[in-house]
Amino acid sequence: MCFERNVAKFLLFNFVVLAAAGTLLRYLNCFSLSGVNYQFLLHSHSHFAFAGWMFLSIAFLSFHQFKHPQIISKPRFNLIFWFTIFVSFGMLASFFLSGYKLISIVFSTLFVFIGYSFVVILFKSKMLAKTSPHAVVILLKSALFFLVLSSLGPFFLGYLQAKGFKNIALQQNSIYFYLHFQLNGFMQLSLLALFFKRYLKQNLVENRRITFYATVFSFSTLPLYAMFILWQKPAIWVYVLVFVSAIIHFSAWLMLLYKLKPKLEPLSFLAKIALIAIGLQFFFQILIGIPIIGDWAFVSRNLIIGYIHLLTLGSLSPLIIDLLIQTGVLTPSARLNYFFILSVGSYLVLLFGSSFLTIFKIYIPHLPYYLFVSNLWILVIAVAYLIRAFNKKGIYNAPHHNFLIK
Repeated sequence: MCFERNVAKFLLFNFVVLAAAGTLLRYLNCFSLSGVNYQFLLHSHSHFAFAGWMFLSIAFLSFHQFKHPQIISKPRFNLIFWFTIFVSFGMLASFFLSGYKLISIVFSTLFVFIGYSFVVILFKSKMLAKTSPHAVVILLKSALFFLVLSSLGPFFLGYLQAKGFKNIALQQNSIYFYLHFQLNGFMQLSLLALFFKRYLKQNLVENRRITFYATVFSFSTLPLYAMFILWQKPAIWVYVLVFVSAIIHFSAWLMLLYKLKPKLEPLSFLAKIALIAIGLQFFFQILIGIPIIGDWAFVSRNLIIGYIHLLTLGSLSPLIIDLLIQTGVLTPSARLNYFFILSVGSYLVLLFGSSFLTIFKIYIPHLPYYLFVSNLWILVIAVAYLIRAFNKKGIYNAPHHNFLIK
C-alpha cells in the first residue's frame, strides 16, 4: 500500500506543477516577467500535461483496475512509472528553457516510445482478454489504438522539418493530428473505460446493442479529426463530414449511456460533472460542423482554449481525481471537489462567454486578470489535494473495490 500512496502523491504533485504552469501563463498575459518565454512555457505546460498528469494517471489506474496478479507484475508498472516521471520533467524543463531544440525533441520521442511500451505490456499481459464487460474492452482497445496512431503526427512533423518542407498547413495539421488522437482518442476513451469498469455493476449482462454502440462511439473518433483542419476553410464536404461524424459520435454516446444507465452504481459528484462536460463537448463538435460556426471557432483563441480545457479540466481531470478516490489512494472531500468544479466552471464560463459576447461587440473589461484569478484558484485547490494525499487520513481503503497491485 505504501507504493500506491507514493504514486498518488507523485500524481497530485504533478497536478500542482501543471496548475502552476497554467497560472504562470495567465500571469504573463497580465504582467511582464523577464527571462520567461511565453511560447516556451506554453509548450512546456502542454507536454507536461500529457505525460506527467494524463498519461501517468491513466497508466496507474489501468494497472489497478485491469490487473491480474498472476500476469501483471509490479516491476513492469514501476518501469513505466519512473520512465514517465523522468521524461515528463525532462520535457517540462527542456521546453521551458529552450523550446523545440534537440534535447526537448529527444524527450518527446522517448515519451512516444513509453506509450508504445504501455500498449505492448497491456496486450502481452492478456489483461484485455480477461476483462469484462466487453464494452469496456472495446473502449480500452480503441484508446490504445489511438495512442499509437497519434504518434504519426510528431513523426510526420519531424520528417517535414528534416526535409526542409516549409508547408505551414501540413505542420499545423500534424500537430492537430497528435492532439486529436491523444485527447479525444486515447485519453478520453481510456478514462471512460476506467469509469465504466468502476461504476458498472458486477452482474452486468451485455447485449449486442451495447457492444455496437461502444464500437460506433469509439471509431467515429477517426473521421472527427477533420474538425481540426477546418481552420484552412476546406471544401464544403469536409464540413459535412465533421457534422455527420459529430452527430454519429454524440448519438452513439447517448445510446451507450442510455443502455448502461440502469446498470451503473450511484455516481459521485465528480463523475456526474465529467459526464455533463463530455455531453457539452460532443454538442460543440456538432456546431463546429456548421461552416459559419466552424470558421468563427478557429479565429477565436479563447474558444479554442475553452474547448481544450472543457475536455482536460472539465471531464478528464475530474474523472482522474474521482477514480483516485474510488481506488482508495485518496479520501473523498465534497467541499474540495465542489471548489474545484466551481473554479474550473468559472474559468470555462469566462473563456466561452467572452468569445460569445464578441459577436455582439461586447468585451469583458480586465478579462486577462479574471482568467488569472480563476487559474490561481485551481492552483490553490490542486495544492489542497496534494496536502490531503500527504495527510495519513487522506488515504483510505475503498470498500468492495480493491484494485491495488499486490
